[in-house]
Amino acid sequence: MNKKSAALISIMAILGVSLFIYLDINSDKQRIELDATKEEVLKEIKDSKEYTEKTIQLAEGNDQDIGYFHPEHAEHEGKEDPKKDAIKYFIAGLLSNNTDIFLSSFYVESISQDLFKSKNPDKDAVTKEIMDKISRNGTLKEILYKVNKGFLNADSNTISLTIKYDDQKEATVNFDLLTLSDSHHEDEIGTYVITTSAWDIIKQIEASLQ
Repeated sequence: MNKKSAALISIMAILGVSLFIYLDINSDKQRIELDATKEEVLKEIKDSKEYTEKTIQLAEGNDQDIGYFHPEHAEHEGKEDPKKDAIKYFIAGLLSNNTDIFLSSFYVESISQDLFKSKNPDKDAVTKEIMDKISRNGTLKEILYKVNKGFLNADSNTISLTIKYDDQKEATVNFDLLTLSDSHHEDEIGTYVITTSAWDIIKQIEASLQ
């Protein structure tokens, strides 16, 4: 075998391995439909507000703790991936430029610390600054979602997002999640929230784009 043939085989082997690694890394990624996700979350919030108003009306003059009232759809729904809900609210907040929705996707203590890291007393303005940096001024184009594997290849509470922007640039960001259980309904799946610092998310994005 001459040197030219050997070099060609080596190049092909490297390309083959690279392709295998790329496909393996991306095999579990799910594309999140951005517009559909935003509309889904906005509808959930609207329905929740209507339900809360109805619950208050039903609770008037009733000795039962209103904390035990909960929507029929709150029972086991067999959700495929409840961890994705936190990411959906995160995305919906960015797309609708709604600070309340965006903040609700985070663990309260984590996001509070983030907001007070800024000397700006207007915390709504700080939130918008964070959102603008993550969305790169509203230029989100596509987001791919993946649950990272942990011990013994089991699903972990770390989520990987591949964020693509209008200028064709993309960033990979890892989020740590925490589940908050409902003390009234111990058998139900808890609500997941993001515990990763928003400023750390921004650093990950900026590092990926370099």
